Amino acid sequence: MRWDAEWREGIDHALNEADVLGLRPAVDHAAVDVLLHVLAMPEDGPLGPDRRRILRLHDPGTVDVVLRLHRLEGLDREPAIPLAGLDAVEAFFASLSWGGSIYGWRFLDDPELTTGWPPSPSLRVDLRATPAAHTFYWFNECGDGDGDDTRGYCIEGTVSFNDLSVHRADGSEQDLGEFVADSRRYWTALQTGDPRLAFDAQRAAQAGTPSWRPWAGGWTATTVSGT
Repeated sequence: MRWDAEWREGIDHALNEADVLGLRPAVDHAAVDVLLHVLAMPEDGPLGPDRRRILRLHDPGTVDVVLRLHRLEGLDREPAIPLAGLDAVEAFFASLSWGGSIYGWRFLDDPELTTGWPPSPSLRVDLRATPAAHTFYWFNECGDGDGDDTRGYCIEGTVSFNDLSVHRADGSEQDLGEFVADSRRYWTALQTGDPRLAFDAQRAAQAGTPSWRPWAGGWTATTVSGT
């Protein structure tokens, strides 16, 4: 992709309040895939029924993951919980009862986003010896358990990379300009009270929307009501 301030701001915009639901190596470890639910609105017609997207980070350098308990006292007092590998990250996502969305409008090439991290991450994976040009930061404020027996966590991480692309859940690539434009339309619709949003919320509550769920041997699409 063309890499300049305008494109960086556009991709940041398109990722705001997306749900990060998985992280896995892809294409013979030539890329890292971040599994997402995004906020998007097409130019015409109703909202698409499937807002799953894959943010594919090409030519990755280093993957860092930090998993900590999320307490009222604050994350900065919590040590990183060790993770044995990327399979353990996948298993953690599979164990969650609930999760939140990334927010803040800035996710690319911003070193300040990790200033509150502990000295050592939960996991570091070096995929090649030479450094990569860009960095993507992600997080998920989440938890497991039910009722009074719940635990809150924050799992967050960075992936360094040299290029990126966006793909739909079926693997087909989405044009980056369309990806950004769909996001901008969504936020404009939210501000102007577009009736398509109210209809979409009702439809999702009734029928559920496709969600990422881990499955033996990889990732598959299922439908989870209310997501």
